[in-house]
Amino acid sequence: MLIAGCLPGSRESFALDLFHEMPLSVCQDTTPAPSRTFLHKFGVYLDSLRSGRYRDSMLRHWSRQDRPEPVPENKMKKSEDSFAPYSGKVIRHVYFRRLPVFGPRNINDTSFHSSMKLIDIANHLHYNTREWAIRQSLFFKPADTLNAYLLADNERYLRNQPYISDARLMILNADAYSDSVDVLVVTKDEYEYGADISNLTATDVAARVYNNNVLGAAQKLQAGFLWNKNFQPQWGSEFEYSKFNFAGSFTDVSLGYTALNNHDPLDTGVYEGSYYLDIERPLYTSFAQFTGGISLASNYSINIRGLDDSLFRRYRYRAFDIWSGYNFRNRYKRDGSISDQPDLALLFRYYDRYFTEKPSQAVYAKDPVYNNHHFYLAQFVLFKQDFFKTDHFYGFGRTEDIPLGYNIAAGLGIDEWSDLNRSYTGVTLQKYWVTPLKGLLNTEIGVSSFWRSGVSQDAVLHGAVDYYSRLLKLGSGYLRQFASADYLDCPNPFFYKPLDINMEDGIWGFKRTTLNGFQRLNLRSQTVYYSPLKLYGFKFNFFASLQASVLSDHESMLFANTMYAGLGGGCQIRNENLPINTLKISVNYYPVRPDGMREFYFELTTVANLRFDIYALKKPGFLQFF
Repeated sequence: MLIAGCLPGSRESFALDLFHEMPLSVCQDTTPAPSRTFLHKFGVYLDSLRSGRYRDSMLRHWSRQDRPEPVPENKMKKSEDSFAPYSGKVIRHVYFRRLPVFGPRNINDTSFHSSMKLIDIANHLHYNTREWAIRQSLFFKPADTLNAYLLADNERYLRNQPYISDARLMILNADAYSDSVDVLVVTKDEYEYGADISNLTATDVAARVYNNNVLGAAQKLQAGFLWNKNFQPQWGSEFEYSKFNFAGSFTDVSLGYTALNNHDPLDTGVYEGSYYLDIERPLYTSFAQFTGGISLASNYSINIRGLDDSLFRRYRYRAFDIWSGYNFRNRYKRDGSISDQPDLALLFRYYDRYFTEKPSQAVYAKDPVYNNHHFYLAQFVLFKQDFFKTDHFYGFGRTEDIPLGYNIAAGLGIDEWSDLNRSYTGVTLQKYWVTPLKGLLNTEIGVSSFWRSGVSQDAVLHGAVDYYSRLLKLGSGYLRQFASADYLDCPNPFFYKPLDINMEDGIWGFKRTTLNGFQRLNLRSQTVYYSPLKLYGFKFNFFASLQASVLSDHESMLFANTMYAGLGGGCQIRNENLPINTLKISVNYYPVRPDGMREFYFELTTVANLRFDIYALKKPGFLQFF
């Protein structure tokens, strides 16, 4: 095996190390991994538990795993740089290397070794993603000409799959005198089994269990339930099946039902069930031209509070949502070149909500929420997008893909709601910048309005700035500063309802406040320390935050109103190997708060794991006001 320019510690050296460590079957393109049934794996697990020697030594062996990780990639690197030297060469063979889930904590860690039985058992209970499923997710095949941008896109696409924790594409056998190379596909799964408890009190329990990679076939099963002593009926359930990259088409499909009010409920103060089908094909690579999706849903209200017919809002409706987009001008070329001109795309969306049963109460007869609604929306998008790789933004050390560039979208539409016909216009501008101090700045501006007989209604003004500092070394850990400002205004509301500042809409910890207005400014700052502390694969981030929000109606100036504030601090805990939400423990103090709000708020909860949005084209929609 020869690798051109292979130096100790280099990316090529790492690829060679991985290749040498592989069993022969892994190196073959077509050799399937030996199958193991779940019952066989579970039997291995039970046999191990019966071993007294194993039980006695478990914690002693486990403690060996809490050792320092490889130094993170503390710089933003262009995604295609690793492949650029090999552009134009022919791909001879494609090899696959699947790292154990409970193995190296970092995909760059080539020195990892463990003799711990518990880790071995956990890895045996997990089905690694099948080679054919990974092969279906590749944008290239043997005999193709290597395109650096296409491989960078592919690496990013693999990392964005919900069942993969990290992925690398590496060049093997790159002899300087040869016109061909081999490609090694290295993937590290997330553990397939997961659970989430969203409520746990004496009168209210809500939880779900899921497998996000059933049989290693890039498919997900999820089941959940809710029990509430005060509901009628007291039990509710949900079930969903998802297939990622269906038949290699890069299309994701989800089918399910829920009686837990968690699939786009119609209004506040209602409780809904839904049967739904979602199909979406993202712009999975910069070279793709077509994107789109379809959503079908049948929703109905549930009388969980046992209200009389005169009070209960009984209704049923169907929702149909279809959108598509086509990239007419692509700056990335198949020959490996790239144009300075931005991409140009056209998107179209049609949405229809049709009521088969409406609430019987007269007060809702003219309420637009409970009347039929459909719209047509076209959007022209001019965008230019490049990507960088780094770590320690939203993640706890995993590789993260950072989009840089801009996106300009202009929309035209026709909206028919509650027998009222209106036209729509809107423009949004978004751009990522690299600051002189190597930080990252994201700016967004949006202006939109509905029009009726030449008169503006429900106009929206939106401006936002997000700042991410560079990663700073602090002791044995790392530090990053986050800051944001978000302004939203509707000067002439017609259908739109007023804003509030509860939880994620304003200050975290504010609940059920009655404050509202049609202008809102949110200011947030958070300092995050990525600590070296690790315990059984769980990592700890510590944070301190400052939040401020002000609301106003249009009868007073924005800053003539009270600016509410909150101070917080705490810890976030996550294991990147597990498909579970991040555990958050925090204490919050509110020096300026509404009447009735507590001065201190302690929280133990889970929060969704955030990622940067890597898709330049998305479902078009009206500029949001909420």
